[in-house]
Amino acid sequence: MNLAYFRKSSFDQKKTVENVKSVAHNLGLTVIGTTELSSGNGIIIHVCKPEWMGNLIASDLNLIGLLPCAVAIMTRKDDVMIGVGSPSVMASISQNPAILQLASQMEKQLKELIHKSAGVEVLKPSKITLYSTTTCPYCKMEAAWLSQRKVSYKEIHVDSDQKAAEDMVNKTGQMGVPVTAIQYEGGEEEYIIGFDKPQLAQILGVTQ
Repeated sequence: MNLAYFRKSSFDQKKTVENVKSVAHNLGLTVIGTTELSSGNGIIIHVCKPEWMGNLIASDLNLIGLLPCAVAIMTRKDDVMIGVGSPSVMASISQNPAILQLASQMEKQLKELIHKSAGVEVLKPSKITLYSTTTCPYCKMEAAWLSQRKVSYKEIHVDSDQKAAEDMVNKTGQMGVPVTAIQYEGGEEEYIIGFDKPQLAQILGVTQ
């Protein structure tokens, strides 16, 4: 599972910071404050939506510490990188439908914030792998859902492929299925835990 989502910015650090504040405002996000890194090579901009906080607390108070509201803009070597924590971490701990829906909404807006602030396009999926078992009902539901939407994917049954099972656990920390591996153009990967239709639909550009 990716713990954060980072992209290389097309702008210098100062302009990227300005973009984050402007784009956040346009998306209805509140800029709470900023923190300069002690190394002097970056800044954290704290952005969030009051309704995200309210909905999270109403659904599961224990997850408040995982609410991804810190946008990092850092210069590494000659590259300016901008990123934010992944809402999927929060969602993976709770199978509460309200949390899954909230995480999907956050994922969409936070990635839009990153893309527009960095001046980059949305990453396009190039390969889909569904890790499942032969007896998992949610895996069968997801496989049927993907097929109905004509999404090309490879299914691996981890209950009969020990190496694939070990790879899945090593990459995601998850022993349960389904787990969907999304590989993007350029080699970046993202892992979706559980049959999360809203998030899958958003990433794959299909209807729920």
